[in-house]
Amino acid sequence: MTAADGRLDTPDGPVAEPVAGAGTPAEPAPAEPAAVESAPAAPAAGGVEPAPKAVVPAPSGVESATSGARAERVRPATSVGAPAHRGAASKPFNDITHRVLKPPVRQVLNHLVMNVVHEGWENVPHGEPLIFAGNHSSWMDGPLVVIEAPRTVRCLVKSEMYKGILGRLLLFVGQIPINRGRPDRDALHTALDELSRGGAIGVFPEGTRGSGEMAAVQHGIAYLAVHGRCRVLPVACINTGAALPRGAKWPRRSVKVRVVFGKPFEVEVPANPRSRRALAAVAEDIRVRLADHLATVRAGESRDSSAAE
Repeated sequence: MTAADGRLDTPDGPVAEPVAGAGTPAEPAPAEPAAVESAPAAPAAGGVEPAPKAVVPAPSGVESATSGARAERVRPATSVGAPAHRGAASKPFNDITHRVLKPPVRQVLNHLVMNVVHEGWENVPHGEPLIFAGNHSSWMDGPLVVIEAPRTVRCLVKSEMYKGILGRLLLFVGQIPINRGRPDRDALHTALDELSRGGAIGVFPEGTRGSGEMAAVQHGIAYLAVHGRCRVLPVACINTGAALPRGAKWPRRSVKVRVVFGKPFEVEVPANPRSRRALAAVAEDIRVRLADHLATVRAGESRDSSAAE
């Protein structure tokens, strides 16, 4: 299992800004105008119920002239009751395979196949929608987050991996295929469905394997966090690239690998959640928080190494 490489686009089209020299794409039209219905008021005295309040349409995909270059912050995502996504379009995943198989698989992987330790389980909430977001320097990052997490996590996995036995295994354990290089409406809606049911999604927002330094992130994670109305939990995968370098067929057990779960944080829902500029601002805020968690974990590891010497 590995996290999806490449862009994580939104159903309305890629939200990443154009590269230098490329034409500026037009603002995408909203795919599904959402509607927010206010709760009915309590019955008035005498048993006469007031007329229901009108349904107020959500903001369109075009920014207002007064919004300017900044995204207007409104409220934390978790303070809103229902998700913006309509939800429940995909089939629910039965996670009995995770609950039954993960503990023994974790023991074998951590103590026989590799040298892996997980930290920060106390930071992982249960019973709420959650996005696990990690750095990406090895194809082992995705499987490790899924196996080491204390709750079921369904990662977005590049569709090229869904071939043969591996593809069937990925589907069996509930991983979500996503096509790279184009907006994959089905994949993102499946992820939003999982969040709407209180589940957890795993993404690696750098988009592809690299140094794992969180220098840049794709904006799809902002789309999921905003429209899924959920918190983001940072995950630092340490030494996975050294444990399994590119081209290696078997992991090096001599390398200690750490999977460190940080404290979840809320993102701010912009006034116009379909604005490309607003989602870019949310994505940058997420990137900074993920980079801070990674730097804190690495600083602690450096202090431990110095003390041991």
